[in-house]
Amino acid sequence: MMMRLLIETYRTAEHQPGRLRGELTGQEIKKYVAMCLKPGKSTGPDRCPNELTKTMTDEEFQIVKMWVNGILTEDTSRQRATMNGTISQLHKGGGTNKTSDQRPVVLLSSVYQLVNYVVNEWLKTIVEPANILEPGQGGSRQGRCVGINMQNVHFIQQEAQRQGKRVYRVDIDFKNAFNAMSQAALRRVMRTFKFPDVDLLEEMYEGATVSLAPNDEESATTTFNTSVVQGSITSPQLFNIFINALLRMLTNEDSHGLQIGKDQKVNNQPDENSYQFNNIGFIDDISIFADTPEGMQKLLNVAQEFTAWCGMQINVEKTYLLVIDNDKKRRWQEPAAPLTINGETLQAMNLVDARRYLGFRGTGNGDVRATKEVVR
Repeated sequence: MMMRLLIETYRTAEHQPGRLRGELTGQEIKKYVAMCLKPGKSTGPDRCPNELTKTMTDEEFQIVKMWVNGILTEDTSRQRATMNGTISQLHKGGGTNKTSDQRPVVLLSSVYQLVNYVVNEWLKTIVEPANILEPGQGGSRQGRCVGINMQNVHFIQQEAQRQGKRVYRVDIDFKNAFNAMSQAALRRVMRTFKFPDVDLLEEMYEGATVSLAPNDEESATTTFNTSVVQGSITSPQLFNIFINALLRMLTNEDSHGLQIGKDQKVNNQPDENSYQFNNIGFIDDISIFADTPEGMQKLLNVAQEFTAWCGMQINVEKTYLLVIDNDKKRRWQEPAAPLTINGETLQAMNLVDARRYLGFRGTGNGDVRATKEVVR
């Protein structure tokens, strides 16, 4: 599928000098310990709080250094016993103690988390300089935030009104996205984008296990072939790389949301004076845009093709169609055409109904009074 769409032919990690394998100096490890291991965190299977790791003796530090470099430079099989997490329950708030009020979290060993911080930092030195992620992806990236994504949505709304056009927007909701991600699909995507040392991540994931608290010899232990490692700092970054395959596929599709910067009074304006895009994302929160129903259906077909390949599922009941159109007469005379994904018809939001997106509530045309009411 990806070979057909040629997503590997541009903006890859092929010529980046960064690696995921390599030996750290003692000074570098001390820097990661000081900056990344935060105090006051719950302990993992090793029962070792971060405070103890930050105050270890020189002799203990040499053991940690040998262990960390052993993972980063050699086969990780000897360290697999330490790549274990403890499943614990975290209360979400409220006055009851029902199961529905709890959510499971995975607590990792202090030094194993340290290795994840190193790998995550090295991933950043590859991903960002190579400009691998699509411009619309704003989640878990330095210098990006929810506010920027909301501003992008607002800009599309304003530009559609300025040009007097209708734009279709669909907010895609994935079912349990992080846990449903196929690890084999992640490795395929990374190799397609020509990341180095994918085998290191493969070894780390194959060796990772989780056990129910109290994580003793009687506790149930399991491994996974789906999901990113729960509790790991690398998880958002790896999921970004994975879902970037979908964003790249959407970008390559010849269906675009709006020609931004186009002067509606100048019909012969050169295309290079404007630009087009059809997707924005905040990790797994993906919104797609098209200026025709046919164009939107093409994009939905791309999303369907991607999920069929990787095994993820789209929650159609929570995937909504919003129409951006300031022409009141056209809105009532030309209702949105039915759009489908996986054989199911998407729910079209009424023009006055507010949809929650990244914590904000607003209509397709940008009326955010519903958010103001919640804040009051």
